[in-house]
Amino acid sequence: MSEQVSAEQADFEKYFTVFAGSAEEDVSYAKTFWSASALHPPLESRLVSADVRQRLRVAGNGSPHDGVNIAHRPPSIDLKSEVFLHEAYLKQRAESKRRYLEKAKKRDEIIALLLKQREDRIKKEMLSLPYRPRKDDGAPRIRKQ
Repeated sequence: MSEQVSAEQADFEKYFTVFAGSAEEDVSYAKTFWSASALHPPLESRLVSADVRQRLRVAGNGSPHDGVNIAHRPPSIDLKSEVFLHEAYLKQRAESKRRYLEKAKKRDEIIALLLKQREDRIKKEMLSLPYRPRKDDGAPRIRKQ
């Protein structure tokens, strides 16, 4: 019987932390700490949450301020600041559009310049084509007059 109990205790103790090589006082403090701490399950796994209201509100006596928290009422709309912010947004948007249009214009100019340079290079190559040295492939060269 004692062998069975010691075998079960050995199996039981292998799942716990062993404080080998520590002072007896440190071991007792550690055991006390780990036995006192408990991990709670996450909020999502609980069936009932303290944050969620699960009951209907009790009907009030009909006063106009029932259920209204004055500290948390929506802020009043300041029309002047709204107009100012909208104008600033429109200016910012117009400025970014102007910058993009400038970049597009510059890009078009660069592409046009590259095309012109390419056409000029092709014209020069066509002019110099008859005067270019040819590769000698062993055939006699016939010159046109």
